[in-house]
Amino acid sequence: MEEMSRNLVPPKNIMSTLKDRDPNNKTTAKQLYNLSHRLKLKMRASMTEMQHLSKRLVETGYFFKHRTVVADGSEHVQDIFFAHPKSISLFNSFPTVLLMDSTYKTNKYKMPLFEIVGFTSTGRSFNVGFAWLTNEREDNFTWALEQCVSLLRNEDVRPKVIVTDRDLALMNAVSEVFPTSAAMVCRFHVKKNVSSKMKEIVKIKNGENEKQTDVWDQITDAFNDVLESPTEKEYADNVMVFRELCARWPKFLRYVEETVLDTDKERVVNAWVDQHMHMGNHTTNRAESCHGVLKGYLKDGNGDLVKGWEAINKMLISQFTEVQGEFGRSMSVAEHRYDDDPLYAFLFYKISRKAMDHIYDEANRVEECGMDSKKCGCVMRRTYGLPCACLIAKKIKNNKPIRLDEIHPQWKKLCFEDEPAPGDVADDYDCLAEWKAIQERLKTADVSVKNDIRNQLRLIAYPETTSVKPPLQKAKTKGARKKKSVRVTRSTSRDKSRWEHVDDHIAATQASQSQATKSKPSTSQTVPEVPKELVISTLTPAPPAPPEIPFINHMPKFMHPFIEDIIDVQGDGYCGYRVVALHQKGNQQDYELIRLNMERELRLHKESYVELFDTERYKYVTDALFPPPRRSKHAIATKDKWFTFPDMGYVVATHFQRVVVQLSNMEKCGASRTCFPLRGKPPSDTSDLDSKIICIGALADHFVLVRLKVGCPIPPTAHQWKNSCSEEAADWEPMFLDRMQKFGELLTIERAGDDLVTIGKGSKDDPLEL
Repeated sequence: MEEMSRNLVPPKNIMSTLKDRDPNNKTTAKQLYNLSHRLKLKMRASMTEMQHLSKRLVETGYFFKHRTVVADGSEHVQDIFFAHPKSISLFNSFPTVLLMDSTYKTNKYKMPLFEIVGFTSTGRSFNVGFAWLTNEREDNFTWALEQCVSLLRNEDVRPKVIVTDRDLALMNAVSEVFPTSAAMVCRFHVKKNVSSKMKEIVKIKNGENEKQTDVWDQITDAFNDVLESPTEKEYADNVMVFRELCARWPKFLRYVEETVLDTDKERVVNAWVDQHMHMGNHTTNRAESCHGVLKGYLKDGNGDLVKGWEAINKMLISQFTEVQGEFGRSMSVAEHRYDDDPLYAFLFYKISRKAMDHIYDEANRVEECGMDSKKCGCVMRRTYGLPCACLIAKKIKNNKPIRLDEIHPQWKKLCFEDEPAPGDVADDYDCLAEWKAIQERLKTADVSVKNDIRNQLRLIAYPETTSVKPPLQKAKTKGARKKKSVRVTRSTSRDKSRWEHVDDHIAATQASQSQATKSKPSTSQTVPEVPKELVISTLTPAPPAPPEIPFINHMPKFMHPFIEDIIDVQGDGYCGYRVVALHQKGNQQDYELIRLNMERELRLHKESYVELFDTERYKYVTDALFPPPRRSKHAIATKDKWFTFPDMGYVVATHFQRVVVQLSNMEKCGASRTCFPLRGKPPSDTSDLDSKIICIGALADHFVLVRLKVGCPIPPTAHQWKNSCSEEAADWEPMFLDRMQKFGELLTIERAGDDLVTIGKGSKDDPLEL
């Protein structure tokens, strides 16, 4: 049981194995979970999480570095980089091309896992190193890449090509750390981004004799021709064709020019990228594939860093086994198609089978281009470091084999690069001079300096004694049962990309339109012919079914899947305050207490709110919170006492330390906006952010409480917040940036989808035309 638990076998599978061996075995699932828990306690003992991680990294020989940040009087890990010793060996053997990308949902701290990937002579991908980063900013990427550079044993060796997605922070870090390397942008991401923007903007108007999908196909083919242009002249010609084709949609053409053609053509178009030795890597697909393999080992996205490292370590062990197997096949197995061909006589078992396949494919081009270098293009020689078609043609004509010195070293290495042998000059790391200098300093230093030197040496000798704490995360407190339990997802599956949302929306729209145009005439009766002038359009949609959630039609359509419920409150003019009371106190009748709290907040921090609103608006908001001079029990509040947004949203957000969201699809109710607190730090526990959101649904002269689902999008920030918030409160917005970005993307898609509705789309109040 312990052995299977250490190998990440789920308890249910352990149970099945025990029952297969002994049907009379009485072990229960509870016992298995208890065993798993005891095993973890036994392995960690009294060590903290970071001490346990450091101990495991040292025991397995990993190279690792971390940097820290001081918070709440303690030192917390900020970023951590680690690399397996065999990964370092492979990196020094195959440093030509690197691919970089981040993946998510690998730990409970929500730290992105930055992966650096290379590939061997056999075409097998391998992980160079990993870095858990607190943020995906240029500084974080720069630090991680500097650790990657330190893995290279030869200071003169640097990657020739580095492929990333279009993350500007990562691109800037790459250009700073690897100034001599050619930077390339993932072609797959470029195509998908352009495709999604095309489907949003490029529309065929009614009456035009063109199909929407045919136009999209034509534009896609023209853009692919631009990317695959082999020369700058052909690139210019293909760009002209593309511009003429997209002239009817200047907004889309401007997007392509500003994001690809004018900024990244040297990083993505063949005419430029084929000048570098990328060895066939135009995309970050290798890195994406490594993400997928890792997620197969990492079943839980809410584990700590030790659990994440254990999954990575098991994946690497399997990875190295596959790499070694590929090396063995290249050194012992040769395909029969090369047996009688003198061209390959010197290459058997000396280069990888992958390189042999590339040469074979290039030899098939000899009949097409012969010894003419212009027809050949010599792309294979520049980008792969292998003989091109024109050189092979000369070899065939003179009946000479391909020499090993005509093959790039990348393809000739078929083993892990070994560490320098003990006693070699390269292995002389005795550090005697440094140690003598430390001893001399200890003789003259005072006690505090001696203690500091000793502590630093102890951390080097015993990394598991580190006092560094894990990244900041607020622990979940015990207590009474919460009114609403939020289930935190444990899935490691990635969220959909923007282009996937667009494709899903387009597919759903086209499916609904195709269903609306289908008709099934009865076969048992003859349908009489009706004059055209009396035919009512069959494309008019049927009236929608009544919504299950009240008032949901007053909310943006794209937000419907993210709304769990909408709760109405009494409509007496105090409905906005009642919504806040219902969310905060669980009882809308406590709205008077909410008004008192808001009035007190304004009074105690008058200067801040006068600066935010101005004096006149501040007086209006303050007067609105004072009770009217005369009011009966059932009186309706006058309009000057109503809840107003966003000004009162700032007050509620700051006093209760909540994120106040107004949601509506009615322009007269105001745009959907988000108000963050003007003061106070955001919570350190990012796993429970949804409980901090108060969503107020704005109807015509009424407010309702909207219950949102976990991880839902939220509207953009209200305009005045950034200019008025305190320095500590400025950290609220970054915690929700991904949600606001998703809101904007879905809003854009919905607006684009409205333009796709064709014949028969009208208001239900429009008269029928006969």
